[in-house]
This record gives sequence, structure tokens and C-alpha cells, in this order.
Amino acid sequence: MQSATQAKQQILLLKQLPPLSATAARLLEILSDDNCSLAQLARVISQDPTVTARILGVANSAYFGQVTPIHTVEEAIIRVLGLNMVKSLAFSIALSGVFDTTRCQGFDLENYWFRSLATALMSRELCRHVVASKQPDLDSVYLAGLLFDIGTLVLVHLFPEDYAKVIAQLRQTPSDPRRLETELVGISSREAGAWLTDRWHLPPVVVKVVALSVRDDSACEVAAVSLAADRVSARAGQDQDPSGELGMLPGLTETALAEIEAQCRLRDEELHSIADLMVK
Repeated sequence: MQSATQAKQQILLLKQLPPLSATAARLLEILSDDNCSLAQLARVISQDPTVTARILGVANSAYFGQVTPIHTVEEAIIRVLGLNMVKSLAFSIALSGVFDTTRCQGFDLENYWFRSLATALMSRELCRHVVASKQPDLDSVYLAGLLFDIGTLVLVHLFPEDYAKVIAQLRQTPSDPRRLETELVGISSREAGAWLTDRWHLPPVVVKVVALSVRDDSACEVAAVSLAADRVSARAGQDQDPSGELGMLPGLTETALAEIEAQCRLRDEELHSIADLMVK
């Protein structure tokens, strides 16, 4: 087990993690540019073969059932996925290329991306209903939900053996994952994510959401939305008491939450298909 000081120092320095790739850095600029055109986005993605291949793989997947194959990023955006989804997916694919998760026994990367996609979708839908102040940019809310658990990838990459113990123990005896991470690794994935998003200068809303989620601080409405969305995604349609999420989102009724969750669950098959192709 790492001491908390050792683990924090390793995360802060991130010696084993390279900076954002050129593709990710350029996509980050595009994410915050409301005037970005379809052609600009397609041009940046097309310069990275890995990101291009995965975006086209998603667009051509059996789930979407395209009769005519999709050959270009432009076609994927126009005919299948849409500009906003391609923006977030491309950035996530470019970002995830930094991490090696193969050395951590028991870590399910496909499930990680499915839950992240589900959290992103749920975050955006909840935000439409419950954010009382000025409505934030829903694309930023989606991205914050997508990267909400990015700290897990950091711990899996830097401490694969220690994190494998976390996974094994959670399977044997379900408990609080953050507490167990702190005990066995030295820090929690929430803390790791907060440090990483700040170091990489990700959009302010993403940094704030991940940082505030360390303390479960619902003072930030978007952070509360992402945290609630993550919890709803985790229960995967199981019949559980929703009072925890309702407590974080004042004004949202149990009926409204159930309707939003049911709508999002209709897209589970699509999200599984996308998650599967993101890890290949």
C-alpha cells in the first residue's frame, strides 16, 4: 500500500503520464468554441488515425444499422452521431489513449466507458430539469459527466496492482469504493481526477465538477447533477431507493426522476455498443 503522501506526490507530478496529445489539445479548444464548424471538427479528428477509426467504428456499428457504410468523419456527424456526441467522444478517445489499463487485473474498461457514457447522458437530461440558476452549456455538462470518473483511469494506470486489490475486495464485500481506494492505494479516484483535470486545464465546469465531487458538495448545481447521474447509472435499473439523488436535486420529484431514468435506459444498448467500440 502506498502512503497518502507518496501517492499524492506521484499524482501531482504525473511523471508517467504524458501531456495531452496534440489531437486532445486541439479538441479541447473546439469543445469551448461555440462557433466551431462541422468541417473544423472533422479536420482535426481526421488527423488522428486512432480517433478516426473509433468514430467510424461507432457510426458503422450494427446498432445504428446503416445500409450504406460511413467512410468519413463528416458522414458520421451528419448521418449518424451528430456534432455534439462526436465532439465529446473524440476528446474522450484521445484522452483515454494516455492510460494503460491492461496491467490492472479485473478492471473492465468497456464497463467503465458504458457507465461514463450513461452518466454523461443522465447528467445532460437532469440538468435540463433541475438547474435553477442560469442554464449552463449542456455540452459542457455532458463532458463533465463523461469525465466524472476519470480519476479511476489514473489510479488503474499508476497503481495497477493496488487497484486490482480494490476491485477484488469490492467484488467480495461491497463497500464504499472511495474509502477502499484511500485505504489500499493511498488516495481516492475523486482526488486523482481533480488533480488531473486541473493539471490538464480542462474546461472549468469539468474541473469544478470533479473537484467538488471529492466532498460531495452539492453547492455547485452541475456537480450535484453529475454526482446524482453517476449514482443513478450505477444502480443500472435496479429497484433502489432514489431518496439520495432526490436529496441532492431539490425540486426534482420521484416521478420526474423515474421518467428521466426510463428515457435514458432506452439508450443502454446504444451506449454498450459505443463503449465496446471505444476499447477495441
